[in-house]
Amino acid sequence: MKINKWLEDEEFLSKIDFEDKYYLETLFYKISAFIKNAPIPIVSTYDPVHSSIYLTVGEHHNYFSVDLNISYYDTITLIKRWVSQFYPSYEVEVESVANYTDEEIVEYLVGEKGMDLNDAIQETKIITKIEIGQIEKVFIKRDEFLLKVNEGRELRSPYIKGEILPLSKFMSILRNIILSNKDNQEIYNYIINNSKLVSKIVLAPDIIISYAGQQMVNFFDINFIDLKNKELKKIDEFTFKWGEFTIVFNSKILRNDCLSLYNKKMQEEK
Repeated sequence: MKINKWLEDEEFLSKIDFEDKYYLETLFYKISAFIKNAPIPIVSTYDPVHSSIYLTVGEHHNYFSVDLNISYYDTITLIKRWVSQFYPSYEVEVESVANYTDEEIVEYLVGEKGMDLNDAIQETKIITKIEIGQIEKVFIKRDEFLLKVNEGRELRSPYIKGEILPLSKFMSILRNIILSNKDNQEIYNYIINNSKLVSKIVLAPDIIISYAGQQMVNFFDINFIDLKNKELKKIDEFTFKWGEFTIVFNSKILRNDCLSLYNKKMQEEK
């Protein structure tokens, strides 16, 4: 069997001793989809003794327990949190042209430099900012990849004028650059100079979370590290907004337990 094919193999699934095959089938399918779109090679295996999925990235290994009390989405969150540290990424200083603010025009250009107001309004400045980028997904059949740039995302395609550059070749060259020289500027230059912007990614609608029981508690536990700096806002008695998630509770006890866990974790952060 080819690497990772077991994740979608019905015969392999039928031989696993697990209490909820429906859950397992969906989980395997989602992990398979995640691996296919990952920008790095990932090898997966299943440990039936400990009901765990083992992932290998190069010389690095980790395992993830198959737990009915953890939703498919949160299992993928845990997996991505580990493997994303190996994704192609960079952190560089980038210069760009910007307009002066109204306050800067009045206080600095007109006030300190004595410029005419009409001339000052036309002035621009060079600003330097830190840009952090990471390739999060690849779409081989479409020859496109998803690049996270600071808090935004761009869909890009490999491109060199006058040449055909398939995504597979683009990624192969990029991996060699990373392996031979982990210089952030070189990684940035290669990605930007050998690809073109297809579109800016608009933020998706809120994700509705309405898990029951322990899955909801584990949602708070697992996602806290990513959402702790975002306000947990009460909408009504059973609905809360937290980052990109709209959380809908189905009982007061569950709500109170999750809020208690959240408050405890917030206290530990102080």
